[in-house]
Amino acid sequence: MRGQVSNELLVVVGFILLLFIPLMFVMYLKLGDANTDLSLLQMHFSAARIAYLVNAIGYMGDGSAIITEIYVPENIKQISFNRNEVVFTADVHGQDNDVAQPTSFPIAGSREKITQPGRYRLEIMNEGGVVSIEIASSEETNA
Repeated sequence: MRGQVSNELLVVVGFILLLFIPLMFVMYLKLGDANTDLSLLQMHFSAARIAYLVNAIGYMGDGSAIITEIYVPENIKQISFNRNEVVFTADVHGQDNDVAQPTSFPIAGSREKITQPGRYRLEIMNEGGVVSIEIASSEETNA
């Protein structure tokens, strides 16, 4: 009878660890997917914000402008401004994934390309019916 409580406690702790360790492993694997999903949501939000502001500036007429700040997540490859859409390209599980938002007005993109994660301040201007987007400043994160 001596040490029975200690043996029972060791068995209970053993069973708890037997269940807890695989659970932690599964949670660790799911954490990467959660970060990827969050990154895609941030890209979608930033693309939608730029497209909305391009349309707003376009409808306001020639000479109107606005400065906005966007966040570019970690797995970004590049941001491009095609004729009538804003496209964020990211590397997701080894494949390119595009998040695109259409606009009502043509876009003249910046001469600089955004290829690094971080916060960017963009200046969006309407110049004769064509909306131009320039990078006003950036706070790139070196990861």
